Amino acid sequence: MKEYRKFIEPEYGEVSPEVNIGKPQVLDLEHPDRWRRRSNLESVAAMTDAIMRCNCYEDMMALDAEDITVLNGNYRVPVRIYYPDDKKQHPVLIFIHGGGFEYNNIDVYEYVNRYLSLKGKMVVVSPDYRLAPEYKFPIGLNDCYAVLKWVCQHADSIHGLTNNICVGGDSAGGNFTAALTLKARNEGTPEIAKQILVYPCVIQKADHLSTSEIRYGHGYFLEINGCEGIKEYFNELEDMKNPLASPLLEEDLTNLPPACFISAECDPLLDQGLQYAARLFDSGISVEYHIMKGMIHGFLNSTYEKSFEALNYIAAFVNQ
Repeated sequence: MKEYRKFIEPEYGEVSPEVNIGKPQVLDLEHPDRWRRRSNLESVAAMTDAIMRCNCYEDMMALDAEDITVLNGNYRVPVRIYYPDDKKQHPVLIFIHGGGFEYNNIDVYEYVNRYLSLKGKMVVVSPDYRLAPEYKFPIGLNDCYAVLKWVCQHADSIHGLTNNICVGGDSAGGNFTAALTLKARNEGTPEIAKQILVYPCVIQKADHLSTSEIRYGHGYFLEINGCEGIKEYFNELEDMKNPLASPLLEEDLTNLPPACFISAECDPLLDQGLQYAARLFDSGISVEYHIMKGMIHGFLNSTYEKSFEALNYIAAFVNQ
């Protein structure tokens, strides 16, 4: 495989002492719905317990939210929309949750989305896309693309600024974000103002392990051997080479939106983000990059100081 330079050279430091390194999440492929129900409930319970101790909790929960559906073919994609506490027109951020293409849902990201809407004075749109292994590539991506097109067509009705519709996501959601910018550019519509990629997965299977994969591949929550489960997202392994699955393999990265990257330092995916950022920058795309020292994959959905710092970076970038 071609060698890619990094946007910056990281230090590959140690995990911060306040970080709890939880057990890796491994989907039960025989009973995925049962596994997801328990996992989602446990995640929501843990995050609720933590966020209720934060002084932003009451203001976050005072925001209005609306559940709708958006049609993608014959399927209605569940979508939750969060509104700032006024009826003015605001930037829109479609934020796509992570979970290895296989798990999590919009409830798990409730507080992330509420904080972004509150802090960033933005309309946040959260698509509950379909998951693997029941729904293979590119079904989940196409669900999100349908939501993107709907938002662009109905921005006024959700108090959104038509000239500032952004797409972002973490992990698998970062993968979808990069893919959506490629898909929108290639198809000529819709226009995305900015992209936010939080510890994104941008290549499905490299020929060799990167430095960050070697350094943090075991014992740092996201396990490199656990990523093999991502194969369940694909009908054929050849699909892994599709740029909509592995955006790092896209030959032409010109004419894409300005990008903000947020990476966890102690994350196997660190180098992927740095490589994709470098390729965007070398293709003439404006790039902002933040490496959150001592953090691990998935830290955004926590209440560490750097979790809020990262969310504040996102809010500021959308409002630029």
